[in-house]
Amino acid sequence: MDSRGQASAEYLFLILIFLIILTTVTIPFAGNAISSSQNVSVTSDAQTALSTIVNAVNVVYSNGPGAKRTVSVYFPQGSTLSSSSNLLMLNLNNIPVSASSPSTLKPNVNATIPYNVTVTGGSVSKGWHNVIISWNVGSSISVQVT
Repeated sequence: MDSRGQASAEYLFLILIFLIILTTVTIPFAGNAISSSQNVSVTSDAQTALSTIVNAVNVVYSNGPGAKRTVSVYFPQGSTLSSSSNLLMLNLNNIPVSASSPSTLKPNVNATIPYNVTVTGGSVSKGWHNVIISWNVGSSISVQVT
């Protein structure tokens, strides 16, 4: 009987068992890491969108009543744009907490502005949208998402 062949088969079997254990432990961690990085990416894109809108509002305010500005903004997913007393908010809908968990987050991305604005058409879908910021004479600054 060849004892070397028996030892080789046992080593291959041990390596196979080790690889199976390694993959069952590693794959869930990798899935959670991917989910977390996607959440950070979506939130970062939302912050960029909101920052673009706030910059356009500041330009319209500095130009005075009668000014109007249109910017093209990318919204990373379905969200809702709203305002409340000097705060412009972008509510992100249903970001998964992790790949293995069915629960979701609904984070808000906020930006402070030194004046009140009125938001119309605040519910947006994923993709590029035109945002019209205007300040009509005798009214407040309005932000309209189209």
